[in-house]
Amino acid sequence: MLKRLFPGFLARLRLRLRSHNAGTKQPMNALPLTIVVFAVLTVHSATASEFSVRCEGQTPPRPYFATFDTDAKRVVFESAPSDVKTFDGSNVIVGEIDGQDDPDGRIEFTLDLSRLSRGKLSFIFDRKNKTMFWPGLDDGFRPTLTHSCTVSSPRSLLSFRSPVPVGHPITVRCEDSESGYLTMDVDSKRAMFERGGRGSLYRGQVISVHNGDIDLVMEFGGHPRQMTWSKATHTLTIEAAAGDSQRPRMILQCQEIPPRTMIEYYKLLRR
Repeated sequence: MLKRLFPGFLARLRLRLRSHNAGTKQPMNALPLTIVVFAVLTVHSATASEFSVRCEGQTPPRPYFATFDTDAKRVVFESAPSDVKTFDGSNVIVGEIDGQDDPDGRIEFTLDLSRLSRGKLSFIFDRKNKTMFWPGLDDGFRPTLTHSCTVSSPRSLLSFRSPVPVGHPITVRCEDSESGYLTMDVDSKRAMFERGGRGSLYRGQVISVHNGDIDLVMEFGGHPRQMTWSKATHTLTIEAAAGDSQRPRMILQCQEIPPRTMIEYYKLLRR
């Protein structure tokens, strides 16, 4: 099975080990198995809990998305946009996975619609067939629907209402009086700052990249401020707000962490 999953990896690994073991008496078979098993477990732990799906079922097609955390039993649903070019009109709805793990790969979940209207809405995602099942309503207003889906790695926090792909997001965690998270993507030029203790989101834009530094403009409650992330010094510099002595220049120490995903909206909207 490992040969089918990692054929190229195993070949390169054996070649390096033959060279390394030429002058030693270390058994050839001991190290490869250890490394490969570790690699398989690492990949599995990084991808098994969180994943996203993109589904389409209308004519003309308008995609909608769902991001699952199967360990925490959480779901973040992005409704289909009213405009497929700009992705305007899409909404974020959160919910929970119902019941225990299904051996057939079916994930039943319920969305809380209280922020948009009222009531709840249930779905079933079939991981094996890659389909989203919408149970029909008893009043006949909505028939039973089945939509085809594609599965991907968890969508970035920056992906919501983004008409362009978010290719290589970076997230840094900064320590001040409260934790803050800055997520940015040079390709799409999108950026977002989360103020951890308050659960607030601020949108921004990447404006330039030079010598490994990333310059941004961030909107903090109607007050635009320039920021620079320096990977070399692990610092985030937030320039003073023009004409506001209450918002001076700040330099925060930060650490790069795994990119934040759409599942963070669950915590924000459940506060």
